[in-house]
Formats: sequence, C-alpha cells, structure tokens
Amino acid sequence: MKKKYLVLFLLFFSSCMATQQDMIILQSQIDDLNTNIYTLKKNQADLSLKIDELNRNLTSFTENSRDLNTEISKLSSKIDDYITLTEKKINTAAKISDQKTDKNEKENEYLKETSQFYKGLSLYSSKKYELAIEHLKEYILKFPKGENIELAHLYMAESLYELKNFKEASIFYSKIMVNFPSFSKMEYVKLKYAKSLLQMNDKNKFDEALTYLYSITKDYPNSDEARIAKELLNIHKKTKTSLKVKKQ
Repeated sequence: MKKKYLVLFLLFFSSCMATQQDMIILQSQIDDLNTNIYTLKKNQADLSLKIDELNRNLTSFTENSRDLNTEISKLSSKIDDYITLTEKKINTAAKISDQKTDKNEKENEYLKETSQFYKGLSLYSSKKYELAIEHLKEYILKFPKGENIELAHLYMAESLYELKNFKEASIFYSKIMVNFPSFSKMEYVKLKYAKSLLQMNDKNKFDEALTYLYSITKDYPNSDEARIAKELLNIHKKTKTSLKVKKQ
C-alpha cells in the first residue's frame, strides 16, 4: 500500500517538474518576444524619425526647387527681354541704315535730275537749242515724274520752235495741255501751240489755230496772251478781207 502511494507521489512530482520546466521555457520565449517587440518598436520609431527627416528634406528640396524654378524663370525672362531689346536695336539700326541709304540714293537721284534739267535750261538760255533739246529729251526719258517735268516739256517745245521745227514744237505744246492740265502758264502754251499751227501752212491746222486763239480771248480775257491772240485774229480777218477784195 505504501509503495502504491509512493508511485503516485513520484508521478505527481515529475508532472509538476515538467510543468514548471515548460513554464520556464514559455517565460523565456515570452521574454524574447517582448525583447523583439521592443526592438521592433524602437526600430519603427527610428524609421519614423528617418521618414520624418526625409519628408522634411523632401519638403525643403521641393521648396528649393520651386525657388530655383522661380529664379530660372526670372533669368529666362531677363534673357528674353535682353534678346528682344537686342533685336529691336538691331532692327532699328538696320532701319536707320536703310533710311540713310535711301536718303543718300534719293539725294543723289535728285542731284542728277536737277543737274540734267538746269543744264538743258542753261543751254536754252544760251540759245544753244540743239544741245538744249538733247539734254531736255534725256531728262524727260530718265525722269518722267521729275520735279521739273512740266518745264522740261515747255523748254523742249520752245527750243524746237526757235529752230522753226513747228510740227515737233506743236507736239510738245500739245503734250503739256494733255498731260499737265493744271500747268500755271497754260494760256501761254495754248498761244504758242496756235502760233506753231499757223506756221505750218496747213488749212486744217489753221482752223484749229483760230479755235485756240478764240478760246484764249474768252478764257483769259485780261492776259497778255489774250491781247496777242486778238491781234493775230485781226490779222487773219484783214488777210481774209484782202483776199476777198482781190478776187472781186
């Protein structure tokens, strides 16, 4: 009977020993787990700090990038402004250069024009009519819209008239009447045109000449040309009357 209790006691004692050993192992595992959890939390905290620092650095970098982009934009704007200003200066300089060139060309052209005309006028005044005709004809061909184009036609006609080339003279007087109707001495041109026609001894031209003489007395009644036109008309009447008397 005693042996039986002893066996039960030993079994119970060994069972308690096993349970206590398991508890020690379990406690050790729990301690390790707590240590790991602590380490993990610490690492997590460190990681969180690093993430925060990284975020701050990233924010700072972003702000710096924005500032840099702003500065770059300002610099680009300044460069664009400088380029625009430079282009304007270049264009202005080019325009000024072109204007100076155009001005010089115009001045040279004007000098050539006036020189050509006044050379012809000087020759006319010196009664060198043939040479005057050459210079005036060249002026008319080279400078059809020249400042003295009307006078060039007039002195061309006058030179031809002085050389008794009445047909050519009448053509240039006619050109003045047709092309320059506002010519200041139109009554003079019409009178010389009529006189050129009278000198041609052509009956058809003679009748046209009389028509112009009558128009001068009507359109310019108080002018010297009207007085001369009346004298020519009176001569024509006297000549006509004389011819009738002779026929009788």
